[in-house]
Amino acid sequence: MPIMKIFYLLLIITSSVVANDDSIQQITNVKSWDSLNLRSKPGVKSAVIAKIPANADSISLLGKKVSVGETVWVKINWQGKQGWVSQYFLKPVEIKSSKISAEQYKKPKQEKEVGKIAKQEAKSSSAKPIETGVSVNQWILRCGNIQPFWRVDVYPKALKVFTGKSTTLLPITYKKQQKNKWNTAKKTHLKGNTSKDKIDLEIRYSYQRCNDTLSKQKVPYAVTVKHNGKEMKGCCRALKIN
Repeated sequence: MPIMKIFYLLLIITSSVVANDDSIQQITNVKSWDSLNLRSKPGVKSAVIAKIPANADSISLLGKKVSVGETVWVKINWQGKQGWVSQYFLKPVEIKSSKISAEQYKKPKQEKEVGKIAKQEAKSSSAKPIETGVSVNQWILRCGNIQPFWRVDVYPKALKVFTGKSTTLLPITYKKQQKNKWNTAKKTHLKGNTSKDKIDLEIRYSYQRCNDTLSKQKVPYAVTVKHNGKEMKGCCRALKIN
């Protein structure tokens, strides 16, 4: 059996071990509503100098013990007060070790990473819906190509990706734009991703016009897209949302 597995097993086995500290005592055999008399000397006729609550558990033994008749008296310290009580009403404090399971113990880095990914997936699945930031009568960019078919609608806050198999909405996580002296977008770099999908778009102003196969028009922007590692090329045109 591997050493780490043995160690985990030992942790589980020893998780409920209880240790006693004989020097620290707690009250026993006293009703919850009652108290224990702390006396100046051994014996029930000695003066009471304090009353110790039934739930007290920080009582220190001072190492002195005296028998009076059939009763054994011990000298203690409780909250700075020293006196005598019957040994019958004391018992060692039980110190329970913290429960540590194999799952709670520090795991190897690989297992930590798996746990981290699982948490991210759970967080992602319960996250709020992705906002597009688009409204009626607003202009967007539609990029794509017929062969092979793909299409990306560029919204203000998100990228909607259409392929032959699925449609995915990705939040825009990166945006950088270069403009010429006429304030026209010369180059736009966009990125979007979730835990499962990743896309990177580089849209460039085309002086010779780009032949858009989706609209069968010549448009001013060409685009290079990398979707989950696959590179695709096409054109982009402005489109008004009705």
